[in-house]
Amino acid sequence: MVLRDSGYITSRAAPGRAGSPFLRRVVRMNGAMVPVSAAEHVKMTLKSGKVPEERDLSGVYLRVGPNAQHWPPKKRTHAFDGDGMVHSVRIRPGGDASYHCRFMETPRYIFEKEMGSEWFLRVGEMQGIAGLLKIMTTGKKKAKLSGLEEDEMGTANTAIGFTPDGKLWALNESSAPFRFTLDEAGVPHSVGFDHLQGTLKESISAHPKFDQRTGEILFHGRKLPTSFYAGRIAEGKLVERVDIDMPVGGFHHDMCITENYMVMIDGAMAFTPQEAIKGKQLWTFQEDKKLRFGIFHRSKKLTQDALVWIEADVAAEIVHTCYAYDEGDEIVLWTPLCYYNEKSQGAILGGLGPSHMHRAARRYPSAEVKIEEVEGAREHCTEFPRIRDDRVGKKVRYGYSGMQVAEGDFDFRGLLKWDFVERKLCGVINYPQGVVGGEPVFLPKASGQDDEGYIALLLWNEKTSESTFAVYDGQSFSAVPLCEWTVHRRVPLGFHAAWITEAQCRGSFPSIDRSQEGEM
Repeated sequence: MVLRDSGYITSRAAPGRAGSPFLRRVVRMNGAMVPVSAAEHVKMTLKSGKVPEERDLSGVYLRVGPNAQHWPPKKRTHAFDGDGMVHSVRIRPGGDASYHCRFMETPRYIFEKEMGSEWFLRVGEMQGIAGLLKIMTTGKKKAKLSGLEEDEMGTANTAIGFTPDGKLWALNESSAPFRFTLDEAGVPHSVGFDHLQGTLKESISAHPKFDQRTGEILFHGRKLPTSFYAGRIAEGKLVERVDIDMPVGGFHHDMCITENYMVMIDGAMAFTPQEAIKGKQLWTFQEDKKLRFGIFHRSKKLTQDALVWIEADVAAEIVHTCYAYDEGDEIVLWTPLCYYNEKSQGAILGGLGPSHMHRAARRYPSAEVKIEEVEGAREHCTEFPRIRDDRVGKKVRYGYSGMQVAEGDFDFRGLLKWDFVERKLCGVINYPQGVVGGEPVFLPKASGQDDEGYIALLLWNEKTSESTFAVYDGQSFSAVPLCEWTVHRRVPLGFHAAWITEAQCRGSFPSIDRSQEGEM
């Protein structure tokens, strides 16, 4: 039964599909991931605390996530399957706040909207023999019949990017970046896929790295199981691209950069369609596949010969990186790391164990890798790690991540703070009982350094069915928010987020000549 109430969609049950793992999770957290309809200009009210007087807390918080436009689903559905919806919280000087959310109107979204039902292959369908057959036959046939270009079939539902030249992207690894803008109220407006002035002809990952210092964007991409590649974007164009020999198709979700290096990650998860025939997952943990790092020196041209692989002595997987930097002849990476767990049987990733923060130091150009668990890390599972965005590729002392319950997927019950100098966990925030969060985003003070700023994110109270927007002190890391607004509307849990300062978001206000979309 589907209920529409106060502008949003909720579901007490999904007929015919209520037994799927994804829908069981939706019900378990009191509908935390059930999709919603679009909304604009929802006034938020201050629930507790006091808004800081500094103008630093003025701008737009953006978070994207999957939001199925057809609900309940008729196809087997995974959390990754929803159409991209951008949620925005606009905070003006003085503390007035409003909430908005809109679908990213990708060609795929528009096609299924006009069809009135689901058409394209879902991630949730990629299981067992039937799933493999759909990937090889039905999925490709339906994609061709739709008439959409291969790099324009993504959902734009995974991450938010703010480019050095001031563009806003909604990203998904199966397509080119999808561009959108904001109006002065903070409402997102879809523009179209950004083909970088005609230079980008394929997809890029959901996690390109934006170096605000150099103006470069460094990225990797893949087309399973045939190709893996990396590239460099500068001044709005793709200026370098290189194919990388990858013997085994892996998960390859993220990468990292330092001031001098660009680092590919090849973990122990492998794309194993042969296992799907046996009813297992499409990606399975290979205990004999060692974690390795592919390193490019950023001062050199991206070529296959310039790539140096360094292998660790353990089989492990990295989903999201936190922070990388250069230290003498070492490239240091802080990252949540997963080892094999035979009891872990996720719908898509088989054998992936719980994630704990580690420090990996790689000597370059020698082939030595030292991986160590960070002090205090064993006590907490963690994912969605972040540093302040203006320090990517540079030095910073502190980072933050979501505190995750074991095997909890999107079940984040607190925040963690990491000290990269002391090499330890230095702060823990436990949310009140029943509250679920997500990725912590750092809002820097204009004159501040390192942890001088705020941590902001959307929260969901599964007991009271209330959504709030909370702002914590990034320095003191007190468990009591500096201020918290009530969002008078349910906001689903989502993926990755970003903070756009008042100065940055003003660059997105002017309207775009949509006749130029094909050249983007």
